[in-house]
Amino acid sequence: MRGGIGQRKEVDMLEFGKALDVGIKRKGKLNQDALKIITPWRKCPLLVVADGMGGFKGGREASEIVIKTLTNAYKKARRKESPGEVLEKAILQAHQVIIERSKTEDDLAKMGSTVACVVIDEKNEKLTVANVGDTRVYLIKPQEIEVISYDHSEVAELRRKGVLNEVEARDYIRKNVLTMSLAAHRPADTVNPFVAEVPFPLGSVVLLCSDGLWGSVPDHLIRLTALEFSPEEAASKLVEFANTSGGPDNISILIARRKGEWKAYRKQYSTSLDDTQ
Repeated sequence: MRGGIGQRKEVDMLEFGKALDVGIKRKGKLNQDALKIITPWRKCPLLVVADGMGGFKGGREASEIVIKTLTNAYKKARRKESPGEVLEKAILQAHQVIIERSKTEDDLAKMGSTVACVVIDEKNEKLTVANVGDTRVYLIKPQEIEVISYDHSEVAELRRKGVLNEVEARDYIRKNVLTMSLAAHRPADTVNPFVAEVPFPLGSVVLLCSDGLWGSVPDHLIRLTALEFSPEEAASKLVEFANTSGGPDNISILIARRKGEWKAYRKQYSTSLDDTQ
């Protein structure tokens, strides 16, 4: 088959884009974010973004612990384990490692990290999502963008309860306060990763990012950029947009979609991103 973005070729392949930027306001400082794409024997890649906290040294080390722990766990996973089971256990294991590591140095006492990850089963058109904190996973379709992770934050809880509307949430003074994270000071039994399985239909894009992106760039611009450009170019452009908006935090982005679909989207919809600005 050939043609539109809703058609499947005999063998679909994924293409990826990634970007990791310190952000304009943190220029010259250590980037506390970390990200990785893991492609083991399962042939279902695992994408991970971790946003470190607790001082530059502690934050960077915490995010690296998360990446390393999930990488090892996924590569060693048994075939009978579901992706959701693997991700949940690995996230909890990473938290335990952070707790133990924090006891070794005073500078690491407040270390911690958020995490968002997704296993892409392209063949079965399925995503397995897991997260702790406010690092996000988006599912982007030609006509919509949806957060398929779960924000563990004070402002998100107030939004879900209807206490704050969208405008009030944007200006909420405590919007960076997390209700759950892989922080050294949090007891292990208080961390309960969000895990979900969602469809990954043809023509869609999966995008993971830290709050350095979604806190600075509106969803509609994230959607249009991810759809219209190749994953690598889209990731680069989104970093530019975040920095143009002030770049207050580290910016981490991973994008995955089926190979060539961005070309089909551009041809079918004839969308010009320049017209949206």
